[in-house]
Formats: sequence, structure tokens, C-alpha cells
Amino acid sequence: MFDWIASKCVSALLLEVSTTPKPGLVDRYHDFRETYFEHFLIASLALYSVFRKAAVTGRKRRGRGLGKVIYEGVNEMLSCQRGGNTHLGAILLISPIASASSLSETKPLNLKSIRKNLKIIISRMDWKDTLNIFKAIKLVSPRGLGRIPFLDVLNDETYLEISKHRLTPLKALSPFIDREVVAYEWVKLYPRSMYGAATLIRNSKKMPVRDALAQTFLELLSKYPDTHIMRRGGKQLAERISFMASKILNLGGVTTEKGLEAIRDLDSKMRKSWKMRPGATADLLASSIATALLSGWTP
Repeated sequence: MFDWIASKCVSALLLEVSTTPKPGLVDRYHDFRETYFEHFLIASLALYSVFRKAAVTGRKRRGRGLGKVIYEGVNEMLSCQRGGNTHLGAILLISPIASASSLSETKPLNLKSIRKNLKIIISRMDWKDTLNIFKAIKLVSPRGLGRIPFLDVLNDETYLEISKHRLTPLKALSPFIDREVVAYEWVKLYPRSMYGAATLIRNSKKMPVRDALAQTFLELLSKYPDTHIMRRGGKQLAERISFMASKILNLGGVTTEKGLEAIRDLDSKMRKSWKMRPGATADLLASSIATALLSGWTP
């Protein structure tokens, strides 16, 4: 069971980075100046043992200790390749899914049971898990995270505050639900990932898998303004990008030539600034794919 879960989670990362076209992001034909497609591939495969350990932690400890697994995962991601942060958000989103999946006795799972088990895993995590999660984020020090007044990962007092008040991940992340997709999903029990999984499954019945993945990315981007863009460029910019994604979908998205032409135009505009990289949507796509695979979807 543990190996099955880990393989689905790694497959999700590989499918996410392979999703093409993916405006503003790394895909099969586009790299960032500092991070290449190959960096994502190497890091994805290196995370197999991390997702397996997350599954074991779910079965044996009902999620307690998952924060340490996440910290080890970020360390592994950074040490196995030179492209920097490839998967921080995906590790934070998918590790609880791997942990929750191990609570089921049979496979594949259904979406309701995954969500039910996620509640068990996340609610069981303690302040030590919070410390490790925040330290994992600090390792990466994501651009655009910014200085914030409450629980800043770059402020040493944050870790004293977490220890003193024994803040669980839920308590620590709750103030950030409007600012960060990971916080939203953890606190709200993954409604966006569940939507993404259902959307991907639906799309794959109507079009080839590569089109279904790209179309699902556009649907997620249009429905949920990207929190990475929001932090870096402001709420108005994030909402404008979502509106543009909606217009592309109205043209047919990846299924029509007009839609593809509009995607290429949007991609060209978004690549002009790192503020317009929709990384949160990519993380959400990865967790959506993982959820779909664990629920029995076959590409």
C-alpha cells in the first residue's frame, strides 16, 4: 500500500511538470532562467521515499510527525538538483494526501474517504509539526513571501511563539488562508484539490490526457486567482490573469486553434515578469492529479 501511494504521488509531480501548454511556467518546451524541466524531473523522483514515509506516518502515527517528513522532503528536493525550489508547495499539499491515503484498507480510494482521512491527519498534527513545516519553508525562502506581521518564517521569534503557545499547523496556518493556497487547502480540507481532481477526470473522458491536464490547469487558474501572483503582484493582477484564463476557456481552451493562440499570447505576457508565475496553480494541479490517481483515475 505504501509503495502504491508513493508511486501515485510521484506520478502526479511528473504529470504536472509535463503539462503543456502551462502559461508562465516550466513545461516540456519552456524553462526558467534558474530552473529547468530536468530539475523538476530529478526532484520528483527523489521525493518517492518522502511520500512513502508520509504514508507510513499516516498509518502508524495518524499524521503526527508529518512535519518532520515534510522538512526532510524539502531538504531532499534542494540537495538532489541545482535548480532550487521545484516542489515546496506540492510537497506541502501532497504529503498530507499520502498520509491520509494510508488510513484506507483498500485501493483505489474515493474522494470522500480521502477528505475524511485528511481531517484526521491534519487535526492530529502538533506544534512540533508546525515547527518543522515553518523551518521547511524557511529553507526555501520563497521569493515574494514577503515580511509579514504574524508568524514570519524568516523571524526567529516565530519559532519561539510556536513553541510557547504550542500552535498546531491548523492554528498557525489559519491566518493565511486568503494569502496562500496551502493554508487554504489544509484548513478547508482540500476543496480546490477535490474540484481539480473531479475536473481532470471529467476532462479526460472528453479529450486526450495531455489536453485534459492543460485544460484542467486553465480551469483552476480561471476559478481561483493564483496566490503566488497575488503575493508578488497584488490581488488585481491575480484576478486579471484569472479573467484572461476564463476568456481562453470560452474560446475552447486547448481544444481549439483560437484557444491555443490565446494561450500563447497569455504565456508570452506572463513570462515577462516573475510576478506573473502562477506557481500556486501548478501546486494545486499536482495535488489534484495525485487525488485523481489515488481515487482510481488512469491516464
